[in-house]
Amino acid sequence: MASKSLLTYGSKVSNVEQVYYSPAVVLPTTGQNLSSIYCLLSKVENWADDNNPPLPTQDQKSIKQLLNKSFAAKLITTNNITPVVKRIDWTVNTVYDYYRDDVDMFAVDVNGIPILNFYVKNRYDQVFKCLCNVNGSPSTVEPYFEPGSYGTNNIYQGIDGYKWKYIYTIDENLKVKFMDTSWIPVPVGSNTPNSCDSPFGSGSVDVINVINGGSGYDQTNTIITVTVTGDGTGAAATAVTTNNSISDIIVTTPGANYSYANVVISSALGANAVAIAPVSPIGGHGYDPVSELGCRSVMITCEFNGSESGVIPTDIDYHQMAIVINPVTKSSSPNPANGAIYKTSTDLVVAPGFGSYTNDEVIFQGNSLENSSFSATVLSFDVGTNVIRTINTKGTLNLTTNSPVFGNSSKTVRTLLSYNTPEFVTSSGYIVYMENRSGIQRSADGIEQFKIVLEY
Repeated sequence: MASKSLLTYGSKVSNVEQVYYSPAVVLPTTGQNLSSIYCLLSKVENWADDNNPPLPTQDQKSIKQLLNKSFAAKLITTNNITPVVKRIDWTVNTVYDYYRDDVDMFAVDVNGIPILNFYVKNRYDQVFKCLCNVNGSPSTVEPYFEPGSYGTNNIYQGIDGYKWKYIYTIDENLKVKFMDTSWIPVPVGSNTPNSCDSPFGSGSVDVINVINGGSGYDQTNTIITVTVTGDGTGAAATAVTTNNSISDIIVTTPGANYSYANVVISSALGANAVAIAPVSPIGGHGYDPVSELGCRSVMITCEFNGSESGVIPTDIDYHQMAIVINPVTKSSSPNPANGAIYKTSTDLVVAPGFGSYTNDEVIFQGNSLENSSFSATVLSFDVGTNVIRTINTKGTLNLTTNSPVFGNSSKTVRTLLSYNTPEFVTSSGYIVYMENRSGIQRSADGIEQFKIVLEY
């Protein structure tokens, strides 16, 4: 017995929306978040060639090194997550693909790039879906939304004959955070494909596209009847002729509850006209932009501002970042962490004295570095508070107060007075994204903003 299967685009859309909604879900029994997403900053030492960092690898050793060298974790909220799709700006004299219900509109090439360009963003950040491209003619009129600019059935049609359906306008706040040269944000509303919640039910007929205009049609002396058949009801349309050929069909009523539709053109005079009636997605065009644009990517943004109220040092640079889902803290486990930001360094308070520990050097306790009971890499040293922030620690349980802490490079020696281990458990959660970068220098008044796109 043979079997063939397909993981649909719906699974990708579902994953995108789950990522979007997950940080906002709170368990009523505990008040804890059902899920949480954090951005980690890591690795203070340079790469061998810092202008050309190596590709990240997801072997266990590399993942654990990233976690061990992390120094901050910041919460990503729903406000910093949105679905995105490929940015396609309307450009004059371009042939755009038109929507069909019998074609895989979301097909991609071997590089994962969408093949069909069936939607555009205009100069006003309005997004339209192409419903008719006049049998592959170039588009010369930019679609736009303006009172009175729509024709029958809210279809924008310019003198080039293209028919566009308005889908949404990009929100100004989403634009600032999530739009760039490659991506545009897609709004997440309350609608999902559901024929019960829309007047168009399982589908409407918004356009009828003329594939062959035929010949001999005389609209002046003979009635031309356009009949829409299918499993829905209510769709109606009229024909337009030019030089005894059908040049256009105007849908006057889109009808509802169609899962398929066919077109019959009848007239006492004229023959051979052929037209098709693509049926909209469930709920109608524009009902759920995330699913009908085939959204399979989500953009996550995260911003680190100065010291983040003293959580992160500003006199360092770093070379790695990552996205981790569902990490825990010592106090929240087994529930996900939900604090706004955590430091993941181990902090040592040492006695006043001479000399200063230097960033990136190794410190230790014990007879030598090779025979140390504790060792770590210095993230930063505050000469005012005598606090050493450390990462990549080894033997934390063996830290001994009232004993010396040696700087391997600086040769600084101070007595350990106390120490604090991080609340955030760096070895928890799922790393879903890793990025190696050239060094990013932090500063007290600087802001680092990351934009990460996860594709499903």
